[in-house]
Amino acid sequence: MATSAMIAVTVGVSDVDSSLRLFRDTMGLSVEHDAPVGPELAAFWGLEAGNRQRLVELSYGGYRAGRLRLLSVDRASPLVRDDYGASSPDSASDIGPKAIDFYTRPPISRAIEVMKRAGCVQRSEPIRYEIGPVESEELLFSGPDDVPMLIMVGHRHPPSSLRSATLPGLFSEIPTTSVICADLTESRRFYGEGLGLATGTDAEVKEPYTDLACRLTGVPSGTRVALLAYLKPGEPSGKLLLVHFFGASRRRLSGRMRPGHRGLSLFTYRSDDLPALERRLNTIGATFVARRTLVNGRERMLVRGPNEELIEIIAS
Repeated sequence: MATSAMIAVTVGVSDVDSSLRLFRDTMGLSVEHDAPVGPELAAFWGLEAGNRQRLVELSYGGYRAGRLRLLSVDRASPLVRDDYGASSPDSASDIGPKAIDFYTRPPISRAIEVMKRAGCVQRSEPIRYEIGPVESEELLFSGPDDVPMLIMVGHRHPPSSLRSATLPGLFSEIPTTSVICADLTESRRFYGEGLGLATGTDAEVKEPYTDLACRLTGVPSGTRVALLAYLKPGEPSGKLLLVHFFGASRRRLSGRMRPGHRGLSLFTYRSDDLPALERRLNTIGATFVARRTLVNGRERMLVRGPNEELIEIIAS
C-alpha cells in the first residue's frame, strides 16, 4: 500500500481569469484542465448545489505532483487564512494551512520584481539561512485572495527537495505546501503511521537563524521554530512542511479549510489501496469527513488532519 506525494493543492479564488494571468502567464504554469465542477464532485466536496463552479488544474512541465487547482468561489466567501496586516483577524501562528511554495532561479530580486509587477504584495524581506546541509533564500507574498505564497531559491538543496538545479523557467511547480502544526507527535502519527509518508527535514531552527525564521513567518522574535517535512521518496514535488511554534500556537483555524472558501482549501493525494488506507487511518483515530465514496467512477475520501488540514485521497 502506497500513498503518493501531494498531487495538487486546490486554491479558492474569486477571479479565475485574474489568477491565471499570474500563475499561467507570469509564472509559466500550463493549464491541464479547465471545466465546471461536475455535480458528483460538487456534492462530495460540499459545494452549494446548482452553483457551477469552475475548476482549472495547472502543472509545471506536466509533473504529476505539485499541481495547482484554481476553484472559482464567491468573492464574499470566507478566507481560509487572513493573517497579514495590523487589522487581520488571524495570527501567523494560528494552527492550519499556511502557504504554497515555488522555487525560483537566483537572483531572488528578479522574481521579486516579477511578482510585484503581477500585483502580488510583498509580505517580508528575503532571508537566507541554513539548516544542516540545506541553504535557502526565501520571502513571502500575498497572491490572489491574499493566499500566502513563499518564493525561494534553493542555493544548496538536495535532489530530494529540488527537482532540477536549473529551472527552465523563472518559477517551478509547487514543491512544498506549509501548515502551522499544533502537535508534532500527533502529526508524526497521522502522516507517518497513517498516510505512510517518509520524513524529510526534521529539525528545530537554531541560532543565528531563529529570528530570521520568525521574521519570515511573521511570529514574534524569539519564538522557537521547528520544521518537519513529509514526502514520497524519489518525488521532489508535492511535499508537506509542518511548521511548529511550540507553545506559541494556541488558536486553531477550525473549519476554515474546505472547498468553497478562498485560499488553500484542499490537499489531494492518491493511494493504490484506498480500502487498506482507510482501515489504517481508522486504526490511528483519524477524523473522516467523508468515507470512501464513488465519484465519477473512482473512489475517494476526505480526512481532516491534526492541524485543520482537509485531505482528499483518491484511488489510483
